[in-house]
Amino acid sequence: MKVIARSYLAAAFMLTALGLGAALPAQSAERTTLSVAEPSVTQPDALALQAWPTVGQARLKILFWNVYDSVLSTPSGTWDDAGPYQLALTYLRDIPAQQLVDETEKAWRDQGRSHPDENQWLQSLLSLWPDVTEGDTLVLVVDAAGNNAFWLNNSALGSIDHLDFAAFFGGIWLDEDSPRPALRAKLVGQ
Repeated sequence: MKVIARSYLAAAFMLTALGLGAALPAQSAERTTLSVAEPSVTQPDALALQAWPTVGQARLKILFWNVYDSVLSTPSGTWDDAGPYQLALTYLRDIPAQQLVDETEKAWRDQGRSHPDENQWLQSLLSLWPDVTEGDTLVLVVDAAGNNAFWLNNSALGSIDHLDFAAFFGGIWLDEDSPRPALRAKLVGQ
């Protein structure tokens, strides 16, 4: 299942990302399930980091604090409102995983979004993401089918195995109703 996607990722990932920040999948023989609950947290066997052209980049600054630098990359170097893409957030502050998850939920509320599985997603993210420290880079990789994977400092963290997750999560930064419209405009190259 799929669709969009450390310490400040959720917090900077948002404040709506205050706390926070795709590769084409080669079919994988299997995914290792880390959590039994549906949606499950899985190891990303097929979604690797790619050296794609940058579409756009932006810094999230809240009041006086720099939170993260974000970079959106796609195979073509342009944004067409869908995967594959990579969204990288390099944190400029230490942020606990709980704050990242809280900011993710806040961003969804700010966008007026809700999903029947969002509480499971948030719990899965809390177990998946570590606390982030200054200089850490958290990357969401999304393929054309909406499969997702999270990476931290070039190490695979896992994914949320649900068809709606990648669009729901990535929409925080990339959808037109993003809680950070100026950041979104820079990311998508507007």
